[in-house]
Amino acid sequence: MKNFIRPAVNFILKPLDLAVHRRELQWERDALLALYESRRTREEGKTKFPVECVIFSKDRALQLHALLCSYLEKVDHPPPVYVLYHASTDAHQKAYEDVMELFDGAKIVFLRQSSSRSFREDVIGLLKSLQAEKVFFLVDDIVFTESVDIADFVKFSTDEFVPTLRMGANLSECFTLQKEQPQPRFISHPQADQDKIVWRWDQGVYDWNYPLSLDGHLFSTREVIIMTDFISFHAPNSYESNLQRFRWLFLNRLGVAYGKSKIVNLACNKVQTENDNLCGDVHQDYLLEQWQKGFQIDYRMLYGFDNKSAHENITFNLVQRSGS
Repeated sequence: MKNFIRPAVNFILKPLDLAVHRRELQWERDALLALYESRRTREEGKTKFPVECVIFSKDRALQLHALLCSYLEKVDHPPPVYVLYHASTDAHQKAYEDVMELFDGAKIVFLRQSSSRSFREDVIGLLKSLQAEKVFFLVDDIVFTESVDIADFVKFSTDEFVPTLRMGANLSECFTLQKEQPQPRFISHPQADQDKIVWRWDQGVYDWNYPLSLDGHLFSTREVIIMTDFISFHAPNSYESNLQRFRWLFLNRLGVAYGKSKIVNLACNKVQTENDNLCGDVHQDYLLEQWQKGFQIDYRMLYGFDNKSAHENITFNLVQRSGS
């Protein structure tokens, strides 16, 4: 019977470029079948929005403020935004409340984590509440450096592409590995305009070979929900890390990005202990103190910044906040 099941499942999945291999575990087979079912039962045009955005933040209200300011100034046709945040102290919570007040009236919903250990539960609940066909994620140390029309960004099919805001022909280094990063062979595609680059994720290295990033990559909401349900995680880093269990499914899709990356991660600090990612030494509590004194990041000084890596430890200025 087992010898029959695998070929039968593969026959069903073949049109979707999915396949079950002998080495896979039961959960992987279950996940693949769930992904197949999500495509088979998908009804185009049944969602309220074409795309929504989810932002993760922890103890970095000042940096989140810079992201949201640059988002509203640089993004045309901005979709609804959901900020899932965690404040470890009352002081950090007050800073987030300041940010909420500043963005009152914008299409931004702030959701505080239920507890320090509820991240997975909160993420799943948030994803299942989304009313869009597609979703992209951001984290609070990102800033938009270039203008982008989200209607143009989301026009690509997530069955064939993994579109990204963070990649671009300007990138030649991998900051996290401190290595030069050769670019893949860019290919022509009838859906890609002259301002875009297209490549195969399976032919890239480092960031060019990393489709399941939570830094500005576009996904099918239904696919993300299914993958999220099948993995364990405790914070954004372990979430992204464990999503890589599905990486091989996305490597055969195409990457599409703009000639110049639209965002950059400001790697000035970190607020997690799940990995040893390289970063600067600007502590989040120092930035909290600056926020309390009425300062903000001079995010506009980063507009047009020619980053060489998706992450950069950029020295930024602090300026007085309007009304402070």
